[in-house]
Amino acid sequence: MNGVENRVKTMASILVLAVCLSLMNVVPSPVHADNGHTKALWVWDFYEAASDSNEITQLLQFLNEHDINLLFIGTRKTLPDQPATYEELITRAHENGIRVFALVGRANWALEGHHREALQELRQVLSFNMSHPSSKFDGIQYDIEPHTLLEFKTKRGSVSYQYLQILKRIANEIAASDDHLEFNAAIPFWYASGENPVIVETGGERKPLSYFVLDIVDTVTIMAYRDTAERQIASSMAEIDYAASIGKKVYIGAETSPPNGYTIPNEITYYHKGFDYMNQQLNTVINFLANHTGFSGIAIHNYPTLKEMMQNN
Repeated sequence: MNGVENRVKTMASILVLAVCLSLMNVVPSPVHADNGHTKALWVWDFYEAASDSNEITQLLQFLNEHDINLLFIGTRKTLPDQPATYEELITRAHENGIRVFALVGRANWALEGHHREALQELRQVLSFNMSHPSSKFDGIQYDIEPHTLLEFKTKRGSVSYQYLQILKRIANEIAASDDHLEFNAAIPFWYASGENPVIVETGGERKPLSYFVLDIVDTVTIMAYRDTAERQIASSMAEIDYAASIGKKVYIGAETSPPNGYTIPNEITYYHKGFDYMNQQLNTVINFLANHTGFSGIAIHNYPTLKEMMQNN
């Protein structure tokens, strides 16, 4: 299919989406993780959110109150120093029906010279799981984002290839470990459907970078950071359709950080539109995609700003 046909197909899909959403009667209500769908929350700062029993209690209460059943918790530099606290967090989360993923990522891990660092983070998690068989991490999310590197501007193909190689090495180590970690990668929505999509040619195939990522990992979380359900869905459909075609799943991410006019413009966050409006939009996302085999749920970024949004509601 050529570029013109792709754009025509995309515009047609967006038109159908807009019509369907306009017909849906959705009221502002809490977003529920029901019908087998996931509702996840990013928590990057372990020390801020879960460094002792009291903080763990507050965090789990928050997750339960908002029907969140998947926690992405930062482990980089903290897991080796706080194994007992992570054990408590995971044990108590599991008792509440909440899965826990280790959360790690640096952009330069995409580069071959830094692959060792990315693998070391995985090995720490695998080692923890081996030492704590009754309180294992359920998965690991890598938020690497190679597109933020300066090298990506001039050597897009090379950086993309190196990025895919580290994902393959991670996947291979997980498989060899016989640990049933879910391997998740956080990716931006525009790798496949942006104005300047990232098309990669490797192994005799030419397709969007996000499709190659889906070929390797178990699931992806698309950072579909927009402030309406319609735009979140439209920006994620290429990956969701592709995921369904190969038996994989996609989580759709939403941003709650306050806009700053530069790195976080109004259009990419729900912060300025309020908690109730965000719930309405995320319910719409879930209802619209509920029966799509490539859709697994939503993920909200992140804990401190979501709490702030609620306080301002």
